[in-house]
Amino acid sequence: MGRLMTPPNDWSGRLKKTVAATIFLIALGVGCGTPSATSDAPPSKEAIQQGNELVDAIGIRLALIPAGEFLMGSGTAEQTGIGDRWPEVEKAGLLEVESPQHRISITRAYYFGVYEVTFAQFQQFVVSSAYKTEAETDGGGGWAWDPSVNDSKMAAQYNWRNVGWEQTDSHPVVNVSWNDAVAFCKWVSEREGAIYRLPTEAEWEYACRAGSTTMYWNGDDPEGLSRVGNAADLTVKGTFPDWTTIASNDGYFFPAPVGQFPANPWGLHDMHGNVWEWTSDWFNEGYYSASPGEDPRGPEAGTMRVMRGGSWDYGPAQQRSAGRHRREPSQRVHNLGFRVLREVQ
Repeated sequence: MGRLMTPPNDWSGRLKKTVAATIFLIALGVGCGTPSATSDAPPSKEAIQQGNELVDAIGIRLALIPAGEFLMGSGTAEQTGIGDRWPEVEKAGLLEVESPQHRISITRAYYFGVYEVTFAQFQQFVVSSAYKTEAETDGGGGWAWDPSVNDSKMAAQYNWRNVGWEQTDSHPVVNVSWNDAVAFCKWVSEREGAIYRLPTEAEWEYACRAGSTTMYWNGDDPEGLSRVGNAADLTVKGTFPDWTTIASNDGYFFPAPVGQFPANPWGLHDMHGNVWEWTSDWFNEGYYSASPGEDPRGPEAGTMRVMRGGSWDYGPAQQRSAGRHRREPSQRVHNLGFRVLREVQ
C-alpha cells in the first residue's frame, strides 16, 4: 500500500512531463523550529497584503488562517471505516496515534504558506548563506530514485539537488532534514524581519481541515483525492500492483510542481499528498491524551519529529487530515519537504 512507517525502498515510474509552473523566488521570516510565545520583530516593510494573502519581500505567498477551534485527530467512526477498508493500516498501528480525538483552540491567527517550499526558494537560501544540508555534510547522502534498478536507495551522492527525477524550480524541495528546514526558516526570518517557523502539528491540521470534519478537506471519498492532491494512484499501480492506491489518476507519479491542484477553502494547495511536511512537534504516540486544549506545541522532548500531509507514494489512508507520520530530525527522504508559518505581528 505505498508505504507505512518504513524508509523508502520501493518506488518507481517515469516522471510525467509537466508544464512549467510559475517560479516562486523564495521567502520567509524569523526563527523556525518550535513556536515562539511572543515576537518583538517589526513586520516587513516590503510585505504586500493582497486580500487574505500576504506576499513577502522574497516572494513567498502566505494565506491568513483565522483563530478558531477544531476536532483534532480521528474519531471512532473514521477509524472503524479505515480498519474495515484498509486493515493493513490498523495492523501497523497507525490509527492508535490519532486518538483520542480532542477539541483544540487555536487562539491566534497566523499566515501559512500557500505552497510547500520550492526548489528555487531553497536554492536561494543555499546560495545566499553558503549552507550545506545534512545530506551533504555528514557523508550519508539522501534518498533518490535509481532507474537502473527500478527502485529507490540511499547513497552519498543524493541530496536536495539530486533525487532521481527532473526537478523544476517550482517543485517542492525534498531530501531536507528537519534541521535543514529550521535553518531555512531562520535565514528567511532575518531577511524578512518577521517570525517564520515550522507549524505546530495542531496548526498544520487546523489549516488543512479549513473547517471540514471529513477524512479529507474535500470529503470522505478517497477517489476524490485525485482532484485535490498527488497521492499513490493509477499511475503507480502498474509498477507496484501490491500497493494500495486510489483507482483514479492524478496525472503524476513523482512529486508535482506546487499549486497544480485546487486550493482548500483557506487558499492552501497540496495539503493532501505531493510531499510529507515537517512540523515543529516532537512525536509521542500518547500525547493526544495529555494535550492542552489551547495552542498545543507537542511534547517537550523526543527522538522523532512529526510529519503531516502524506505524499505522492502513499495510499489514501495516509493522506487524511488526521494522518500522522514521524522521522528523526536528521533524516532526509525524497518524499519529504516542508511548509512555513509566519506569525502575525
